[in-house]
Amino acid sequence: MTPQSVSIISVFVNLGLGIAKLFFGFLTGSVALIADGIHSSLDVFSSFVTFLGLRTAKKPIDEKHPYGYWKAESLAGFLVAILLAISGIWILYEAVMRIFGEGTVELSIGAIAVVVISIVVTEILARLKFYYGGKFKSLALVADAEHSRADALSSIGVLIGLFLAPYFNLADAVIALFIGGYILFESWQIGKEITDSLLDVANKDVEQRIRKICVSHQIEIAELKTRMIGSFNFAEIKIKLPPKLKVEQVQKITETLEDRLLNNIPELKQIIISIEAYNMAKTIVSPKLGKKIGDLKGFEKIGPEKIGERTIIPIEKQEIAPQFGSSEYLIIDQKESKILLKKFLKNPYFNKDLPHGARFAKTVRADKVITREIGPNAKQGLENFGIKVRIVPDKNLNGILKLIENNAKEN
Repeated sequence: MTPQSVSIISVFVNLGLGIAKLFFGFLTGSVALIADGIHSSLDVFSSFVTFLGLRTAKKPIDEKHPYGYWKAESLAGFLVAILLAISGIWILYEAVMRIFGEGTVELSIGAIAVVVISIVVTEILARLKFYYGGKFKSLALVADAEHSRADALSSIGVLIGLFLAPYFNLADAVIALFIGGYILFESWQIGKEITDSLLDVANKDVEQRIRKICVSHQIEIAELKTRMIGSFNFAEIKIKLPPKLKVEQVQKITETLEDRLLNNIPELKQIIISIEAYNMAKTIVSPKLGKKIGDLKGFEKIGPEKIGERTIIPIEKQEIAPQFGSSEYLIIDQKESKILLKKFLKNPYFNKDLPHGARFAKTVRADKVITREIGPNAKQGLENFGIKVRIVPDKNLNGILKLIENNAKEN
């Protein structure tokens, strides 16, 4: 079962419970039961919002959203927290009006049966959401679980109020006051956690685990930053390595470290690793002009001599390969919309597990990469060296060659 399916189940269950509670609440005159019915009705909307947030968060990374859509889940959770607070305030208002107003509560077998069923069902839903929310690290589903737990507890209060109402007329209103106060407290707790996620706060627990793994590999960390985006974490690591290491050694160390971190820290979604002691000329960081942090001096050269702006395209069976990492690339050099060089070149670093597409791009001195798909780490690594990345859906090579010429004319 997925978090999305749990949310859809919750929508239909809460719809039925909300209608039943409101019907018997108005029938018996119980403000607590009416309030609980409103709470369940809001659960319908919050569960649907959670479903939309979870579905949006799963959308793949694209050029406009290089960090993905994971914040959509946090936004959904934040909206659920707001709805929870609104329901708490409304319940408090109705309770106060009952205390200073008039009205009696009639004991009803039907109302009691609805409340008992609600307690059992909502508690099952809450535990289901807590389980899958924890399993998939979903803040939105955990927030919705808290909402369901609050609904179950408020239903317990309503049940107590129904039994006490014949003996103490204000029992129903007093119970509603406690329910409203509890719901407000829960909304504040949930909102605080989700706000931290929206503000990209650092995850100290993840940082500590990153440091332990680096120590086990005898790698010194010069700088470490983490941030939470939705239910996932991103890290930027600057490590110190001996300046005399060869490119192959540096590449192997960083790739091994990246694989180890991603495999051992499940909530870590993306890592950017940079080298402090490596012999690279520095450039000024200019966000508007790109994210270039170094040039290609110090890297070995392979392939033909550059005679213009160089574009590389991963090739497989005379078409654009589905992945950026490939065993063969088409190298294109051009000036003023004219293609001066077109050459197929084997990737000497390629192996099945680690295709080394980024390394190939650097050593052939590429200025631009055209590919159908590329991982976020590889994309960021290329952009750090000033290599532009363009993602295209079409695998037809001839169409892309025409596109290159047209882009050159526009520039």
